[in-house]
Amino acid sequence: MNKIVAIALREFLATVRTKAFILSVVLLPGIMIGGMLGMEKAQQFARSERMPPRVLAVVDETGALRADLEAQVERANAERPNQPFRLEWLPPGSADMAALVSRVRSGELYGYILVGPEAVEGAGGFTLGRKDNQLQAGRAIEEMVREAIYAVRFRVAGVDPARVAELRLRPVPVTELDGNTGGPVTSNEFARVLTPFIFMFVLFMGTFGIAQGLLTTVIEEKGSRIVEVLLSAVSPTQLMAGKIVGMAAVGFLLLGVWGGVGIAGARSYQITDIVTGYRLALAFAYFVPGFLLMAALLAAIGSACNELKEAQSMVFPLSLITVIPMVFWFYLAEHPASVLSVGLSFVPPITPFVMVLRVCADPDTPVWQIGGSLALLWASVFVAMWAAGKVFRVGVLMYGKPPSLVELARWVRYT
Repeated sequence: MNKIVAIALREFLATVRTKAFILSVVLLPGIMIGGMLGMEKAQQFARSERMPPRVLAVVDETGALRADLEAQVERANAERPNQPFRLEWLPPGSADMAALVSRVRSGELYGYILVGPEAVEGAGGFTLGRKDNQLQAGRAIEEMVREAIYAVRFRVAGVDPARVAELRLRPVPVTELDGNTGGPVTSNEFARVLTPFIFMFVLFMGTFGIAQGLLTTVIEEKGSRIVEVLLSAVSPTQLMAGKIVGMAAVGFLLLGVWGGVGIAGARSYQITDIVTGYRLALAFAYFVPGFLLMAALLAAIGSACNELKEAQSMVFPLSLITVIPMVFWFYLAEHPASVLSVGLSFVPPITPFVMVLRVCADPDTPVWQIGGSLALLWASVFVAMWAAGKVFRVGVLMYGKPPSLVELARWVRYT
C-alpha cells in the first residue's frame, strides 16, 4: 500500500508542476468567464456595427403587400438604424430567377423575396433567397414578410390590422417562478440552456483530458525504459494503481478549482438556482468512477503501445464514443427523459457525461436511474480494472509491433 501511495504522490506532483497543468487550471475558467462576458459584448458590438443598406428585391404577386411590408421594414430599421434594409419593388410576373441570382452574386442585391398569390389565402407562403446565412438577418426578414402578410389577411377578413398591431405591441410581462421553491427565477434563459453543457464539458475535460496524460506518461516511461527500473521495485499492479490514483487526485484538484470558479461566477451573475450543491455533488459522484474507467482503459492501451501514434489509433474508437454526448447535447438537455437519453445513460463510457447533462437539465431525474447508472458504472470500473491489470502486466514489458485486439484478449485470459 505504501508503494502505491508513493507512486501516486509522484504522479500527482509531477503533473501539477507542469506548465500544461497550470495553464489548464487557469485557461478553462478564463475561457468560461471570457465567454460569458464576451457574449454580452459581442451582442452589443453586433447591434452597433455599421453596415451599408441591404437591398432586397421584392416580387409581390398578390399586389397588396407593399404598404405593410414597407411599414415593417421601417420599424426594423428604427430598431437597428446602423443595419438598415431597403426594398426594391419589381413588377408582378417579373421573377427572373437567373437575373436575381446574378444580381445577388454580384453584390447588387442582398437577397430577393417572392410572394405567391396564394399567400393571402393561407394556401402558400413566400420564397427568400439571400447571399449569406446570418441568423439574425434571416429571422428579421422572415418576420417582416410574415407580419406584412398577416396584416393583409386581417384586412381581407375585415379586421383592422392597425388595431391588431397596437394590441400585439403592448407588452405581456411574465413573472417566472421556480417550480420547486416558488421563488423567482433570477437566471436568464441563455444561462439555463447552456449550464447543462458546461457541466458536461467540464466533466469531460476533467475525465478524458487528465486520463490522456496517463496514457502519455505510460508510453514515455515505457519508451525510455524507466518502467523497467520501476518494476524492479514494485509489481505491475501496484505501478498501474499508483498511476491511476495519482492522476485521479489531479482530476479532483482540477475539478475543485473549476467548481470554485463556477460557484463564484454563479453568485456574481445571480444564477445560484442553476449551479446548486446537488448538481455539483452528482458531478463529483460521476467523476470518480468515470475517471477510473477511462484511466484503466487508457493505461491498458498505453502499456500495449510503444509510440504515441500507435496509441492514438487504438484510442480513436473510444474517442468517437465519448463525443456522442457532445454531438447530441442539445437534444439530451431538451429531452432528458426520452428513450434515447435514458438508453445512453446506461452506456458505461459515456454514462457520466449523459447523466450529468440530464440531471442539470432536469433535477427530478428518477433516483433509480441515478443509482442504476452509478452501479453499472462502478461494475464496469471493476471489470475494466481487472482486464487492464492483465494487459498492463504483459504489455508494459512488451516491445515491437503493437498487439491486435485478439492478442489483447489473449493477454486478459492469462493467469
